[in-house]
Formats: sequence, structure tokens, C-alpha cells
Amino acid sequence: MDKKSLADVQWSPTVNSRFEVMRLKNLHRRGRPDDHDPSQPHRLHFHALILFTQGQGTHGVDFIDYAVKPGTLIHICTNQIHHFSYDQGLDAFMVVFLPAALPTNLLGLSTSISSPLSWSTIQYIWPSVTSLKPDQAKKLKQHIELLETYQTTNARQQSAAQYLLWSVISLASQAAVEFGKHHQNGTIEPRFLEFVELLEQSFESCRNVKWYAEQLNCSAKTLYRICMTVIGKSPKVIINERVVIEAQRRLIFGKTTVREVGYSLGFEETTNFIKFFRHLVGQSPDEFRQLQSDIS
Repeated sequence: MDKKSLADVQWSPTVNSRFEVMRLKNLHRRGRPDDHDPSQPHRLHFHALILFTQGQGTHGVDFIDYAVKPGTLIHICTNQIHHFSYDQGLDAFMVVFLPAALPTNLLGLSTSISSPLSWSTIQYIWPSVTSLKPDQAKKLKQHIELLETYQTTNARQQSAAQYLLWSVISLASQAAVEFGKHHQNGTIEPRFLEFVELLEQSFESCRNVKWYAEQLNCSAKTLYRICMTVIGKSPKVIINERVVIEAQRRLIFGKTTVREVGYSLGFEETTNFIKFFRHLVGQSPDEFRQLQSDIS
């Protein structure tokens, strides 16, 4: 596998320290960046909103290729893997920004949690792919176009640019939450958010639902009800999906062995890790790694 194509892309703004707006066609015209090939899987260390405006094609997010067309909104969180396609006629607006650029209370999600939500938590309630309604896509495009004119402004206009950025992300997130058809009343069960926050801290060492429930001072049955209500998945499914996506990422980023990847995720026996991975992915870790190598 060509490890150079599987890059960790760091924040490197060219025009603004907090965000950048670009167009897909212009990105293609720039040529290949020095640090990665956009058409190959790469991991972002910032966030991206991609609103497709022309053409039809695909866009890869965490090893799944999604069909995209005008009105498709892609949301890439920090640490997610994605890649662009070069389908003829495909164009999009892209807004990239650092997690610190956005207070989470602007996402239109009401919670009783006092501390800010991490972006790793937000991805559980903000779908990676959303099909916007025509009026939603039009409104979001207008806001992005206005934001685009502010990204090279002087210091006196930075406040306006910040509010425009908040507006763009708030519009995008609310449309995505509505599209997901969960928590339609705009209120998220706090214990669900606490659960996925805890999961991000503990998935490498614990996959036991009862343990997570105990940490949240509730029963496993109550945690099951909460998760099913919010996103329609059981806590066990959520835990397993988090572990296996991390396994996939670690298998293609770096030169670690299958045994080392499994051990880093709490599997003392390699055979147990292989069985776990095959059950969820449909391939062994070695088969998955080889397939990704062939695609690259």
C-alpha cells in the first residue's frame, strides 16, 4: 500500500486563520497538494462542509461511497476519512474550519449538559450525508457565497465574518438533524450525549454496555431506550461501530500489524479481533487492508 496517499491533512489556511471557502472545480485546478492526493482516502484534522451544486458523482466518507448531486450536503468531522471523486461536471462549495471556530450551542441542539459538546459527539447526531430540500440548499448556498466574500477581509470585519460562519454551520446542522428524523423537537436526551462523550474516551478499553450504563448512573435497559429513541441504534451497535471504524482507520494509516491494531483497541487475542472485524465488515482485517490498497 502506498502510505503517502493515506495522508493526515493538517490545518493550513491560505487566506484566513479560522475558515476557508473554496469551490471544488478550483480545487481541482490547483493541482495535487504537496501533502496528499484529494482523490485518495485522507484524514482531516479540521472540519468540512461540502454543498454540491452541479453534476452527479460520488464522495467517499469513512470507506463508503455516497451518491452526490445538487443539494447533497457532506459533513466531515475531525478524524474522519474522506476522498473526492473527479466526476465530470461535478462542482461544490466547500467550507473548512477548525473545531474551535464554532460554539456548540449554535447547532440548534438544546441540552442540559453544562460543558461544550465535542465534535466527536456531534457527529453522532449530525449525519455525514444529507439531501437538502431545494429551499434549504438555496438558502445555504446564498450564505456560503456571502461568507466567501468575507474570507479575505480586514480585521475590522472579522466579527461579521465570524457570525456568517456561525450562520452557515447552524443552517447546515439544523437541516441535517431534520433530515435524520431523530430528536425532531430539537432537544437531545442529555444522557445520550454523555454516553457518546464517554464512548469517545473509553472505546479503546471497554465495549461493555453495562459498564457505560453504570458510569451514567442508569440501567442498561434505560441506556438502550435512550439510544434507540435518539438515533435508532442500540448502545452495543454504537459501541461496536465506533470500534470497527477506528480499526479500519488504523489498518490503513500506518504500518501497524493486525495484531497491534487489535491490541490497541482492547483485544488481547488477535483471533477475537479478527472475528469481531469480519462479523462487522464482512472481511478479515488483512482482506480489508488489501482491498483498500487495490483501490488506492
